[in-house]
Amino acid sequence: MSILTNLKDITNRLAGRFHVPSGLLYSREEKILHISDTPTTLYPAIKYLLETLKPDVLVHTGDLADDIKLEIDPGYMDAYGRAVIPFLRMMEDSPAGEIYVVPGNHDSPEVIDRNTRRTRLVTEGDVLLVKGMSLGMAHTPARLPETAGFRLYGHNFSGGTGNNAVYLNGLRNVNVILCPSGRVVKIFYPFTVNYDRKLDNCYGIARTV
Repeated sequence: MSILTNLKDITNRLAGRFHVPSGLLYSREEKILHISDTPTTLYPAIKYLLETLKPDVLVHTGDLADDIKLEIDPGYMDAYGRAVIPFLRMMEDSPAGEIYVVPGNHDSPEVIDRNTRRTRLVTEGDVLLVKGMSLGMAHTPARLPETAGFRLYGHNFSGGTGNNAVYLNGLRNVNVILCPSGRVVKIFYPFTVNYDRKLDNCYGIARTV
């Protein structure tokens, strides 16, 4: 990464935005965009990312409003709906031709299902063939399938390992899989994202994972 590119990346992340590498923008390959554990403060940046990158496929591996912890306090269901329903509409209005969501532990599958038209809800552990790529999907890493070439997840900072698979943690960074080459490009989240997710710090997770 050049000094100028590095400065642009830092500036965008300080401002709450994503820095998309120019080589990724001009790539002619199809793009699978993977995000996870998105706090509501990140929604404007995600909207800009979708409009700029124009991915062919969007995968969200759970906790669509990660600053609203439904598993801990179900009383926030109304707030969750007010946040997530417009977010779902924004994703469905994006250039992505295919959208997949794996509900997380702080999600309501019922709210997601009632308020989507073309989004496919995916069960943890499912393997899908998308743009010629074998994608194993889960919210938690422990529920990832063992038969997929790319294994997409979020939830915590645990890293998967394996000689025959690529593990992509959407909590750590945004992942873009280029098809058909299978090359992966990582895009860093803004610096405030872990604070907005209500994590203790960038190395550990509070009680609100």
